[in-house]
Amino acid sequence: MEDKPTFESDIEACSEFRQPSRREFLAGATALTAGAVTLRPGRAAAADRLPTVALGKHQVTRFIVGSNPLYGYSHFNRQYDQHMLEWFTDDRIVALLLACEKAGIDTWQASYNASMSRQFPKLRDAGCKIQFICLAASWHFDQTLPRTPDAVVEGTIKCAQAAAPFKPIGIAFHGWATDMLYRAGKIDALRSYVNAVHDLGIPAGISTHNPAILAALEEKDFGNDFYMASLYYLSRRPEDWQRDIGAQPVGEVYVSTDPPKMCEVVRQVRRPCLVYKVLAAGRRCGSPGEIRAAFEFAYKNIKPTDACIVGLYPRYSDQVAEDTAMARAILA
Repeated sequence: MEDKPTFESDIEACSEFRQPSRREFLAGATALTAGAVTLRPGRAAAADRLPTVALGKHQVTRFIVGSNPLYGYSHFNRQYDQHMLEWFTDDRIVALLLACEKAGIDTWQASYNASMSRQFPKLRDAGCKIQFICLAASWHFDQTLPRTPDAVVEGTIKCAQAAAPFKPIGIAFHGWATDMLYRAGKIDALRSYVNAVHDLGIPAGISTHNPAILAALEEKDFGNDFYMASLYYLSRRPEDWQRDIGAQPVGEVYVSTDPPKMCEVVRQVRRPCLVYKVLAAGRRCGSPGEIRAAFEFAYKNIKPTDACIVGLYPRYSDQVAEDTAMARAILA
């Protein structure tokens, strides 16, 4: 008989909790890849912004660039993680965000971590004024912190406090942590997180992968300013799969019926939602038509006050130009 999952075992089940080691990052920083798209840092020229929505007192474009590829979170496997880390040197990250700004994207969503802390000053020095939405987690602040509900909340508050000097326009509680608090019956602890972020003078967000949790958060009304919502329910546990399909899949699974279920709840909640995993972590990128269909579905099935977070990996094509052109056409 399988042991009953604990809060800690839920955390260890998440591949995103692996942070690249110093050796991995240094190896990536010196790697040269033939055929890579050239990105050179430089001051971004003024560009017409994509359509925007309100986030607190700020306006953010409805296309927000994400950070998973930048930090090696492929959601495929360790080899693809390393593939991304090798290419995304500091200079390429700065160049990518300058290119996004030039193309009309005005907001970047990124986890707080040591690499981001080092790169952010370089970004500003290069003249990039892109806005920053922070995703906070205790393990991003200190991987040695205990993995108990109280410690995760306290550690995430410390993470938010550490991120505050970078002047984020919003700080969101990590979705995996939200989902695990909910399973542990500790969801009310999020109120202290929201209050702590508000004490910093920053809008507070809560992320989740589960539409049932999003509905519960709205009912609880913790006073947060926005949500982040995954279109795919990635935090299912083995017992959930066993109950639903009678087996446990190998690796991370994306279920085609998940996005409509999440979008239904996104439309019902009154706060702005930033939806992510729009392209199913690259699984819906087989052709330009498939990418456009994914964008169209997302934008047509969320509220007019919501936005999409999309990760970019422009190693083999100009994804910045390609994706922003699609978004402009869909949102026109």
